[in-house]
Amino acid sequence: MSGEILGRHASSTLLTFCLAVLLSAAVLKASADPARPAPLQAFPRVPAVSGTNFDYLVIILMENHNLCDILESCGGSARYMSNLAGAWGLAQNDHYCNVNPSLPNYLCLSGGSDFGCGGYDGNPNSNACTSTAWSAPNIVDRLEGAGLTWKAYMEDMPGNCYGTNSGDYAVRHNPFVYYSDIVNSPTRCGRIVPAGTSDSALINDLASTTTASNYMWLTPNKCNDMHSCPIGTGDAYLSDLVQRILSSPVFTSQRAALLITFDEGYQGQPVYTAWAGRVVMPAYTSS
Repeated sequence: MSGEILGRHASSTLLTFCLAVLLSAAVLKASADPARPAPLQAFPRVPAVSGTNFDYLVIILMENHNLCDILESCGGSARYMSNLAGAWGLAQNDHYCNVNPSLPNYLCLSGGSDFGCGGYDGNPNSNACTSTAWSAPNIVDRLEGAGLTWKAYMEDMPGNCYGTNSGDYAVRHNPFVYYSDIVNSPTRCGRIVPAGTSDSALINDLASTTTASNYMWLTPNKCNDMHSCPIGTGDAYLSDLVQRILSSPVFTSQRAALLITFDEGYQGQPVYTAWAGRVVMPAYTSS
């Protein structure tokens, strides 16, 4: 993966990238793209804030579509996501996921490597590559080492830190349970939680800086993330959820940013990656 959306070239993995977001320059720098559509609806707006870093980051991982499956300006069908990108910030040409299927991308996002798991979508610690990941350092180690807090929210997960598939919960979409120093820690497992009805766990935590973490990850279920349901289903899901995130007390009062991206695309095409929040420069795209 690669990307350039923070005024400097991001590294090849989102592990380093997300830490850079939290610990260094974080205002989105880009050139305007007049071809992008104007928003159909008003997005929550509050005054921009000064500062050089995000204090709070929410990441939402969607599934299995190229940028132009989503963006209307190049033939896509996701009206809300197109307008979100037009109102806020879009990494239009610079974010790629060049390995399939899902699992190796989630490992890259959380551990800085696919650990040789290209072509494998199995359970934690279940073969040679996942055994390598099992003992590897990961983004939780880096976050805690930097004095930052974190929490992961999983839709349809039966219980904290759940390590097998269940209904529309896919364990391969929960990278945190692929590392032994997370799974074997009751404290860390206590921070990998079911998202609750309508993602209430995340929204409730965004009500206050005392409950919000610096780094918050949300994995939608297999329908909401577009894995098993049409693009329109995921687009409608985000149209409700994003409004609630951006209108939350943390997002309206703090240096908070929302990142929406996809685990993988196909045939070397870029994936949709959009940013929103008070520290994001509005109506810009990366160049």
